[in-house]
Amino acid sequence: MKYAEHIDQLRYYEQDSGPNITYQFVVSPGTMGLMSAGRVRLSGPTTKARDRHAGWDQVYIVLCGQGTIVVAEQRHRVGPGYVVRIPRNTWHHVELNAGDTLDYIYVNAFQSEQALAELIGASSR
Repeated sequence: MKYAEHIDQLRYYEQDSGPNITYQFVVSPGTMGLMSAGRVRLSGPTTKARDRHAGWDQVYIVLCGQGTIVVAEQRHRVGPGYVVRIPRNTWHHVELNAGDTLDYIYVNAFQSEQALAELIGASSR
């Protein structure tokens, strides 16, 4: 395990959730207990697909840019320094207008080993 590396050199991964979106692992699932983390970068116009997670809570930490994060039908216009909390089983998505960019870190807090295993199993299919 590398203990320190630059964020721009982290491993990319694919996710089918909308156009103009890139993903990187910050902490790959299954490597540091019941958590994982990643970096998401979006360029507008785009909408990150509506989603909810039964087995984990999420936190987004906005690094730069601006966009709208919708949590439980509440719209939040966010920018650098915002923290967005997403409880498990809560619908959420991200929207960017033309010309917007958004760069954020997400942290997943898994409720159980089973929830973590289900995510790892789903991502390997």
